[in-house]
Amino acid sequence: MINSHAHLDFEEVTGIVENAVAIVPSVGSQNWTAVQSYPYFALGIHPWMVEYHEQQDLEQLEYLIKCNNPIAIGEFGLDYARDIDKKEQLHFFTSQLKLAQRYDLPVIIHAVKSTEDVIFLLKKYPKVVGEIHGFSGSEQQAITLISMGFYLGFGLQVTNPKSTRLQKIVKALPIESLLIETDDHPNAQDLSLVAETIAEIKQISVEKLVTQCDNNAISLFRLQ
Repeated sequence: MINSHAHLDFEEVTGIVENAVAIVPSVGSQNWTAVQSYPYFALGIHPWMVEYHEQQDLEQLEYLIKCNNPIAIGEFGLDYARDIDKKEQLHFFTSQLKLAQRYDLPVIIHAVKSTEDVIFLLKKYPKVVGEIHGFSGSEQQAITLISMGFYLGFGLQVTNPKSTRLQKIVKALPIESLLIETDDHPNAQDLSLVAETIAEIKQISVEKLVTQCDNNAISLFRLQ
């Protein structure tokens, strides 16, 4: 079972479920080194962290991408729920999209209350594909992103009985476009819970759901 987004280097995260594989994204220069101890890691600058980074950090990021072979660029994106300068967020977002295009790497994108802007900007980089992790947009936005070659990641939020809007979106989407994740949640068994919930929503077996999501991750991130 492949966990498409797990911050395993965070102290509160205890690990992953036995026999699972995880893609471990970074959030900024403070953990670029730490994530490289995992087989499948991504390097990027999270929107919450842009105010602590400068242009030289983007140059260092490019150097690490060239030298250290991450499987993706991320986690980066736009978060309009936070009081963080939008202009600065947009600069770091587009800079990392350019790196993804230059080095032919998939992206792991954080999009909160910003999905429309994310779609608008991604259209300027049509060769870039990746995952919108923790998807929280609309069904129409989901369909648009899938048509652009993106996969949508879902985590524990979908297991909340109150998340009826999100569950309705999951029900409507093809399993060929879904990924499962735990993000920064500490319990190693959470991935199984996400898989079981989505399988129930889709009225398919857990085995079928996990196999397809694994194949999706293997295809997107070119896992060996």
